Amino acid sequence: MKNIENSYVLRIKDLNVWIGDRHVLKNINLDIPRNTVFTIMGPSGSGKSTLLRTINRIIELYQNVKISGEIYLENIKINDQNTRPENVRRLIGMVFQIPNPLPHLSIYDNVALGPKYNKLVKSKKELDELVKWALERAYLWDEVKDRLHEPARVLSGGQQQRLCIARALAMKPKILLMDEPTSNLDPVGSSKIEELMIELKKIVTIILVTHYPFQASRVSDYVAFIYDGQIIETGPAEEIFTRPKNPLTEKFVTGRIG
Repeated sequence: MKNIENSYVLRIKDLNVWIGDRHVLKNINLDIPRNTVFTIMGPSGSGKSTLLRTINRIIELYQNVKISGEIYLENIKINDQNTRPENVRRLIGMVFQIPNPLPHLSIYDNVALGPKYNKLVKSKKELDELVKWALERAYLWDEVKDRLHEPARVLSGGQQQRLCIARALAMKPKILLMDEPTSNLDPVGSSKIEELMIELKKIVTIILVTHYPFQASRVSDYVAFIYDGQIIETGPAEEIFTRPKNPLTEKFVTGRIG
């Protein structure tokens, strides 16, 4: 019989986060199935981005932060004081709202830097193959293969965001966190990122944050609706969008709050 624990790549138990005097996240419990797009949706200021930053421990770089609860990546408690944050971030990549490639580095070096620094490859040939693999998975290789050594700043906004995705994928993470990855892109760029997420879940679990319910409905396998720092409802995307159980969820997915 299959162990249900093995079907989840990430489990969050009784997570609370305070920033200064603000209780930002309140008793968060989530189980994230592997190889899915799991979307955390909710209005601005509801705690979505704080949750992502807590998962990959960027939140610990802030001042006056207090955290309680447990986060497990497979069987490893990743918010334990004995677990190094840099090891967590190698396994849990993150793509931010505003594309943040290293603008003066080449397209190639933006992808290659992490694997080289972390000694994930043994030769230049392996590195070349890894860079190509990551750019292909990010739907960018055909657009940049003849200009890999141009600076990343020459790319469009949508291309820069896909470069950031390739950079994260090159580390071979188990989870890719995506924080409003299309909010600064035009409709064409947004559509490419959405198509990409659906394809990428074959190789990595994606946790997406968005305040656009229509985007969540297009790409998600599972959805959690968060409001004022609390999980209001979670479940398969089809159920959340067609048969929400909580009135607050219904108001959000129909655009009456947000």
